Amino acid sequence: MIRTVGLAVFGALVMVSCASEETGSEERAKTHAEQRLELSMRIDSLETIMEEKNLLPGDELMGELLKDYIEYTEKFPGDMDKTPEYLYKAAAISRAVNLPVKAIKLYDRILAKYPRWEKAPEVAFLTAFTYDEDLGEPELAKESYEKVIEKYPGDLWAVQAEQRLATVGMSDDELLEFLKEKQKEAEAAED
Repeated sequence: MIRTVGLAVFGALVMVSCASEETGSEERAKTHAEQRLELSMRIDSLETIMEEKNLLPGDELMGELLKDYIEYTEKFPGDMDKTPEYLYKAAAISRAVNLPVKAIKLYDRILAKYPRWEKAPEVAFLTAFTYDEDLGEPELAKESYEKVIEKYPGDLWAVQAEQRLATVGMSDDELLEFLKEKQKEAEAAED
């Protein structure tokens, strides 16, 4: 009898324990969904304000939006719709506020975690462009442009990379001379 009562008590404890684990799991899922919705709504609101006010780099709201984009991508990396887009937008803001190294890290994260994302070729190009224009790193820019050409042959961004590759590291005077020469070649081809 004592043994039967002991087993019954043990069984009841196991059932209560399992039930509380399920409840805890449900609460965590609810909290997760609520956090996701709340953060997404805050981002939407900030984006709307930025569009309406046409804010300039350095505005406090831009910094908040950058922080929220990154927070969302860290909390919800499996959201294949919003996370790569938010990383992309965070990188754009980073470039706008003169944080090119941060932008490159965000671009690299997109390419590593979301390589099949529709904007991956553009992101690869922007990585090279950021090395080229924002950081003045011609060797890294060349290497990155070559990767775009190799990885995305025939893509519009690969064509852009080929064009940029021809002018990487040129001074303004050299670039002007290069463009004049190209124009002469085009005019000669027309005749």
